[in-house]
Amino acid sequence: MKPPTILSSVPGRIPEGPPPEGPRSLLACFLDIVAGWEPLFPQAHTYLRAARQALGTLICLGRRTLTRIIWTNGGAHRDWRADYFLFSRSQWDPAQRFTPILQRALPWCPGRYIGVAIDDTRWRKTGPRIQQAFYPRDPLSPKFYVNLMFGLRFLQASLLVPLFRRAKVGARALPIAFEEVSVVKRPRHKLPNRKPSPSKSKGKRTPPLSPLELDLIASTG
Repeated sequence: MKPPTILSSVPGRIPEGPPPEGPRSLLACFLDIVAGWEPLFPQAHTYLRAARQALGTLICLGRRTLTRIIWTNGGAHRDWRADYFLFSRSQWDPAQRFTPILQRALPWCPGRYIGVAIDDTRWRKTGPRIQQAFYPRDPLSPKFYVNLMFGLRFLQASLLVPLFRRAKVGARALPIAFEEVSVVKRPRHKLPNRKPSPSKSKGKRTPPLSPLELDLIASTG
């Protein structure tokens, strides 16, 4: 008999209807948010696997690698191929994962305009075969000495929810986009090909004649 884990409470479908009255746990709130992911996946068990991995990312200790997430979920002694196939064979759009957050946050943003904060972040990598990896400037390096780091560059967009209009709190930033942005190579400035002037000779320049050669030409003439 396998020991129960916290992820065993993840249902295949969240019950519809209004949430129950009274205080709710963080797990119930998280499952209520990721319930909007179910239409993104072709099958129900694929959605369930994605919700388990997302929850394992939050409670995993150390580096959030897929191997550690599987161990956190209690799957150390089962086949791991299905967890890896979620990213290689299953057809789903990663950008649509932020749709439930955006749908829930927009009603809290009254007015004609909404605020979005955009920032780039760098993720350190060590694999030499990653095509998109390059050597950008390390943002933690001091101003007087520039350090380089090998990694990937991501662009993140967060929706600024103006909660200060309803309570004495500051605005809250909720992620709505996270995309990998490769480095843009600078175009090479090539000088235009200049045509040679017709007045200039294309041959080599001959040196001036010596006095002896001038006398020889005068005597033979």
